[in-house]
Amino acid sequence: MKRQTFISTMLLALPAFSFAGGSVFYSKRKSSEKVGKKPFIVKSDESRYSGKQTKPGNKTFLHCKVSSTDTNEELFIQTSTPNVFKYKGGPPPHIHGLEDEIVYVVSGEFIVSIDGVESMLRAGDTAFIPKGTLHTIINPIENNPGTLMTIFQPAPKKVEDFFSYISEHGEVSPDIVPEGW
Repeated sequence: MKRQTFISTMLLALPAFSFAGGSVFYSKRKSSEKVGKKPFIVKSDESRYSGKQTKPGNKTFLHCKVSSTDTNEELFIQTSTPNVFKYKGGPPPHIHGLEDEIVYVVSGEFIVSIDGVESMLRAGDTAFIPKGTLHTIINPIENNPGTLMTIFQPAPKKVEDFFSYISEHGEVSPDIVPEGW
């Protein structure tokens, strides 16, 4: 009888031991991941290319919100400015060989072409574009007031440098196109 009570008690206690052990492991893992990273806030009129926060003014084309420098090249997030969408159209269809791309429509309407299939995206819509997928984003109207948020994962520094150049110059230099694009 004592043996049966002991076994029952141990079996009932296993979930508690599992949760306790898991939370200790989880907190240790999380604290080690945060080493060297500091939290930050980027306001709507600010940018953070190369991990340096700036107020670039109203002539830029893109704003970096989370730099690949901030995330050890794991993530890059940027938003568009109205300067990007003065004219209809977009970049030619292209493929990212190393990065997944996520496009979130903050406001306005845009067309996304994924493997030749076009879809209208409106505020709140998201497109996930896995690496190796032919795609483009198209602005359907002149002076589009819409805003896009684009996310790249992983995010080699060269990807961020590419968009930083576009943000400043408003054009693409063939010398800065990332590998696999």
